[in-house]
Amino acid sequence: MRKVFFKQGVKYDLDGVVKIILSAQKVYQWYDQDVVITSLMDGEHMEGSKHYEGMAVDLRTFFFTREEVENVATDLHAELGEDYDVVVEPTHIHVEYDPK
Repeated sequence: MRKVFFKQGVKYDLDGVVKIILSAQKVYQWYDQDVVITSLMDGEHMEGSKHYEGMAVDLRTFFFTREEVENVATDLHAELGEDYDVVVEPTHIHVEYDPK
């Protein structure tokens, strides 16, 4: 089974992100990659970011091709459902719980 790693210094509140992390582990395993979480509640994010509520996760992507990143994002959204936003950023995939 592939593993999940947290970058040193990452702060988190698991109540808000458990489903995201487990879904990311499942999807990344399909691509034979470990999940590396680069940000949860730490770092600087835009005002009102779900990161500050413990409801967002940034996932490392540099080991994927651009096409794979798009596929991973699509697969993550399918796994998580409509209450989650999955956004491909230049250096990572941002995933947040944001029920409509």
